[in-house]
Amino acid sequence: MPFWDKLEDLLPPDIISSSQEEKYVYRTDSTKYKGEPDLVVNVTNQKEVLITVNFAAKNEIPIIPRGAGSGMSGGAVPVKGGIVLNFEKMNKILKIDKRNRIAYVQPGVVVSELQEKVKEMGLYYPPDPSSNKVATIGGTIAENAGGLHCVRYGVTSRYVKGLKFVDSTGYLYSYGIFSNKSLPGASILIGSEGTLGIITEIALELLDEPILKDTFISYHSSFMDAVDTVIKIKQTNIDPSVMEIIDNNALNAVTQFKDISLLEDTDTVLIIQLDSNLLPDLLYRSSELENLFKKLKILGYKKAESNDEAESIWDVRRAISSSIKRISPNKLNEDISIPVSEFPRITDLVRNIGEKYGLRIVIYGHAGDGNLHINILYDKDDKSEVDNTRFAAEEIFKSTVQLGGSITGEHGIGLSKKTFLSLQYSKDEIGFMKKLKKAFDPDLIINPDKIFNVQREN
Repeated sequence: MPFWDKLEDLLPPDIISSSQEEKYVYRTDSTKYKGEPDLVVNVTNQKEVLITVNFAAKNEIPIIPRGAGSGMSGGAVPVKGGIVLNFEKMNKILKIDKRNRIAYVQPGVVVSELQEKVKEMGLYYPPDPSSNKVATIGGTIAENAGGLHCVRYGVTSRYVKGLKFVDSTGYLYSYGIFSNKSLPGASILIGSEGTLGIITEIALELLDEPILKDTFISYHSSFMDAVDTVIKIKQTNIDPSVMEIIDNNALNAVTQFKDISLLEDTDTVLIIQLDSNLLPDLLYRSSELENLFKKLKILGYKKAESNDEAESIWDVRRAISSSIKRISPNKLNEDISIPVSEFPRITDLVRNIGEKYGLRIVIYGHAGDGNLHINILYDKDDKSEVDNTRFAAEEIFKSTVQLGGSITGEHGIGLSKKTFLSLQYSKDEIGFMKKLKKAFDPDLIINPDKIFNVQREN
């Protein structure tokens, strides 16, 4: 008798599925990695989560929490089978406390839906990964996601004021605003990639919605000139809310499919946004930015004079990913985090690595906080290109660490980068992480074999 027959006695039967079709859907995420779940449980409330985890704990069954499956590191792939705990239907905005500027949400809430809801109240939730129309709050907490606005507003961890989570025994904990227990001890779950506990409710801090925005695009004859502009801006009090960099390979891809006008000899562009709730403040900072542009070695710049012009500027950024997919059969989408001062060196190294292995590499991302997206283009049907892509990625990670950076900014380690973890951390450091995993999950049933493999003690 399959184990789920017993689980069907404990849960509503319509939330449980062992059909081949549904198991096929939940076998993977946005990566190439695939698994095979034994069962999918589409939870709708906290009670169902507790029942499922309790059952999994008693029967030593792996349990894999999953949001929208938009992750870029294989973090939701059921590599050891077990139960995929699907949170897509546990997607309620439970309460918005406007007075205290706190949103209480279930983990399956889509980021953009929360942002739109609080905007109606004049409030703002800043973290906005590019997948925000799909990504769930639970998933962004698992990866501690950032996004375009993190240069000014920070990443997800800055906004978590309370958590409820279930441990590997099925016990429910409440921290932060949900109890009188301070949050720091539970904050280790943020960025743990769903490997330490299963979050069932989150309290998020909200800010006042910035109602005034100025959007600029600047044109540069080289990536290095653009990087120099980023460094100069960060040395001022201009304080942009967004500062994105897009290299020539990305621009070439975009201009093949979008009618976008660039100044002659443009190699790289920056997209910069300033925001404020005070007009004098915005006018001052915008003026400072324009004065700086005039002093620097740039081809030119444009300030959006209307919402339509601002949208046309953002079209350049939005079109990158889809355009790259149209010019290359496959791409390895890696993200590194590196000090902005080392942008010139990492760019030279990445381009040299691309030439060494005969690969096109696209660089773009969040210039303001050093989170760059490195897309290596290849053909999965060409074995030499597949091998070269792996070798190139490893060299890029090694170079990143040598320059004081990290092998991931917001995508996570998951399955995709676990073999490279030792490039950044010592054996003792990884050993300490494994001890934390065992402390939270001694039976190793919660999202096993992600980040690193841990052996169960007899």
